[in-house]
Amino acid sequence: MPPRLSRSAFLVANAVIWVVMVGILVVVPDYLERWMPLEIARVVGWAVAGSVWVVAIEREWQARAGPVTRFGLQLVLWVSAAVLAIWISEQFRLRLG
Repeated sequence: MPPRLSRSAFLVANAVIWVVMVGILVVVPDYLERWMPLEIARVVGWAVAGSVWVVAIEREWQARAGPVTRFGLQLVLWVSAAVLAIWISEQFRLRLG
């Protein structure tokens, strides 16, 4: 089992992965919209972004927090990433469309 990250490294890793998730949630659906409805493309983007989170940082979360705490905090992080990504995507649509 790899050693746990320090608290500051854990926070930085979360911030980096959160930004990556936002990027995925903006780029993937906009790219896939050529071939499928936007709603389905967003689901695919969510699956990719969620997978990145799980691979990159979930083990650290499991080592630091119980399931209920993890669920609540991650729900806030993931939903905020999705809401920001949708807002960014819509801003580009309004300016380009």
